[in-house]
Amino acid sequence: MKTKLLWIGLALLTACGGGGGSDGGSTSNSRALADLCAQPRSGTADRQGTLADEKSYLRTFVDETYLWYQDVPKDLKPDDFATAQDYFAQLRTRKKTASGADVDQFHWSQTTESYRAAASGIEQDYGIQWAAQASSPPRNWIVAEVAPGSPAARASVRRGDVLTSIDGFDFVEERSVDGVAALNEGLYPTVLRPHRFGFNGKAEISLTPTSYTVATVKNVKIIPTATGAVGYFIFDAHLAKSEAELSAAIAQLKAANITDLVIDLRYNGGGLVYISSELAYMIAGPRHTAGRTFERLTYNDKRSAENESIPFLATGSAGQALPYLGLTRVSLLVTRDTASASESVINSLRGVDLEVMLIGDTTRGKPYGFVPQDNCSYTYFAIQFKGENDKGYGDYADGFAPDCEVTDDYSHLRGDTEEAMLKAALAYRQSGVCPSKSSRLGLGSGPRYSLVRPVSKEVRIHTGWPGR
Repeated sequence: MKTKLLWIGLALLTACGGGGGSDGGSTSNSRALADLCAQPRSGTADRQGTLADEKSYLRTFVDETYLWYQDVPKDLKPDDFATAQDYFAQLRTRKKTASGADVDQFHWSQTTESYRAAASGIEQDYGIQWAAQASSPPRNWIVAEVAPGSPAARASVRRGDVLTSIDGFDFVEERSVDGVAALNEGLYPTVLRPHRFGFNGKAEISLTPTSYTVATVKNVKIIPTATGAVGYFIFDAHLAKSEAELSAAIAQLKAANITDLVIDLRYNGGGLVYISSELAYMIAGPRHTAGRTFERLTYNDKRSAENESIPFLATGSAGQALPYLGLTRVSLLVTRDTASASESVINSLRGVDLEVMLIGDTTRGKPYGFVPQDNCSYTYFAIQFKGENDKGYGDYADGFAPDCEVTDDYSHLRGDTEEAMLKAALAYRQSGVCPSKSSRLGLGSGPRYSLVRPVSKEVRIHTGWPGR
């Protein structure tokens, strides 16, 4: 049986070389072209059409809704692209940020099946979040996180384990065409079957990708300190299911009378806007947020009538009052993999004058978002709006810089008070002084790793607010 390819957009290993929305804001023009498919699916709204129809729909949809529609190249020829997805990938701006990065790094498509599965909190893989320092020989990949209840967790794979072999092939040095193909098949299997993984140079263990439910909130704990109890939890994705998980975590910490809070967002690439609004409210409470704007969404000049202000949401999707802490400051553990809806939390709280202390590395830099658009078995993501806080600030396309720069510490589990980022956060909240460079684990000395994940994990999705 073929497995769903959830890792859309990932670069595969090399042998050599360098390191569900419905309308999405569509107008009558694009809606007239929607669902005209070269291969219509039975039991859906699909109608018989052609590949040219699919491409025409995408061009019209982008021209109507894309934030920078004026900057999309006008000389692209649809017939030059083998698929509608290849064509869509080029329908974006080529502008750069002040640092030289692409303004739009978040333009992609994936199968609707895989998008809906991931959005529901169901993954089908090994349960390993890889981090890479190099993907060509000598390769250097380690385990950044293991999902509870996943195949990797059941096999006792741990954070910090170094990948050394797959199916008998040397992961670090393999260069042959067949060998690299075997490594890629093991990492991104096209068939659901066991593969053997070696970690830390030890004997290989068997892992089979299977389905499991993702926990977005983990390791809720109270850390006693000389200056009061500090709450801590990991928050890894803004999914619909996160509302209940965040509410339970905040209620637990509120009952413990915590005086400070550290939220571990280091791998949180974002998700639903309304979840980030709820989290910001649960941190700050009504005293800071009543009558204030969480985020103002600004669309392109064709859609200016749709610009809207999102409040700090004090009630859940079923109308229930959300618990809150009413803090005046919060510490957030962040990295380059902290993006989108997670950055909305940072920006919105600063917009109502909460002290937001960032520990780690500069965040991704994504003040933009979209409404996913389905068409002909694929879901398309084109940036449609920019978000600004209550003070009108939203210019952080190069990310938020940390107050204390500390590298991710893979030698400790997240939540361990000896883990470098959490340790620095606990010290900084008390003294206001960052750890000295010589005492920061690995800073400036060891290799820097980046998460191996698709752009689909770094999103700010606006689909309204369920039940409100």
